[in-house]
Amino acid sequence: MIGERGNKPFFPNVEKKQATPAEWITERASELLPEMKAWYGDIHMNPELGGEEFDTAKMVKKFLDEQGIEIVEENIGETGIIGIIRGRENGPTVALRADMDALPVQEDKNNPICSCRDGVMHACGHDAHTSGLMGAAKILKEMANAGTLEGNIVLLFQPSEEKAHQKESGAVKMVRALERNGLRENIDAFFGLHVYRDAERGIVQVKDGVMLASSGEIDIVLRGPGGHIVNAYDAPNLHRIFSEITLKLSEIFEPLKKNEEALVASAQTTYHGGAYNVLPSSGDSTWVIRIASPEFKEISKDVNAKIRNIVAEIVQRHTTDSASSVEVSYKARPGYRPVIHRNPKMVEDARSVAKSVVQNCELTEKGLLGGEDFSFYLENLRGKEIPGVFMMIGAANPEKGIPLGNHHAPDFRIDTDVLEELTSLHVAFSLETMRRLKKERGVE
Repeated sequence: MIGERGNKPFFPNVEKKQATPAEWITERASELLPEMKAWYGDIHMNPELGGEEFDTAKMVKKFLDEQGIEIVEENIGETGIIGIIRGRENGPTVALRADMDALPVQEDKNNPICSCRDGVMHACGHDAHTSGLMGAAKILKEMANAGTLEGNIVLLFQPSEEKAHQKESGAVKMVRALERNGLRENIDAFFGLHVYRDAERGIVQVKDGVMLASSGEIDIVLRGPGGHIVNAYDAPNLHRIFSEITLKLSEIFEPLKKNEEALVASAQTTYHGGAYNVLPSSGDSTWVIRIASPEFKEISKDVNAKIRNIVAEIVQRHTTDSASSVEVSYKARPGYRPVIHRNPKMVEDARSVAKSVVQNCELTEKGLLGGEDFSFYLENLRGKEIPGVFMMIGAANPEKGIPLGNHHAPDFRIDTDVLEELTSLHVAFSLETMRRLKKERGVE
């Protein structure tokens, strides 16, 4: 394993001849930390929404050019970039991915590093992912230049992770680009990670099977007669109907959330054609459906059917005659598939390298109902299914005044020292996977 002593050091210009590979990785990542923090600060203060990451992509491209890293394709989904670091011929190929997009959230001005763009902020840590992968790319390129990189590294700087609809997903566009350039057929493993503000530094979450849930949506659209506010308790009132729908659906699906099996919830209801004394004549509510199971398609169908039945019952109760009827329509959208770890050996590699390069590492096997389009990299396409691993990396640090908290929130922040761990994990996983695959193939 990568953490074992006695392995030959693989960095050039080193003096500690007895250091382990893990020690060399963490030492070099520590040296790069100030540079990574500068990249992080630049990206965080200049956030860009999905498909609009032009400044971020420009920064990444400049970095790759300066490192002498080959750019295979750019402007993928407007801003995505694929680079490649070529190591020894006939060695394994590992793909490393970082997402670049921000969210339409107004940042809390009390955050030490704050967005300079109103209404847009990095509220999920993608700025850290990009900076951490840049640090890893620098280390891996140094190894390639020294002739000690045992295979190839494909670098994926991806746009639009937050756009959950399949057609808009940045990962889908990156997969197409990999196919266009003949790279996907040679990739042996994918690796991705995500900072996690709801866990302290040192905690690493990775598990066999389903790691993250699928994420689909269904819009419930109601159209009614509208009218004067004095008829709020007589004519169909869309506010009341949606309130009843929300309460009933929450009552039914809350037990699934408590068991971390599924999430069915709404964060947005929009009404049209209303004022303070006018009942709206139309409205729509978007419901997110997340399923933590390989059988997510079948379960999603059942959930959708339950939603439709409940809505129909409630609407019927509020309809007294044809003149006061409420029309109902639905629009379901497939989103992310679940992130599924299908290769136990690769998950064990990830656990091993985490213990070797993350200080005070505490491994947990807790799954999450979060959604990630990283799932598309691991799906079977044209007869080829590429194994991969996705890890959640604790990034809170109460001792530094960075408490546990939510993602996608105005006060989102992380301990930026975690960048060292992100870089170390990218490098260590790549080297351990290459080592194991070469051994399995009988290649010295």
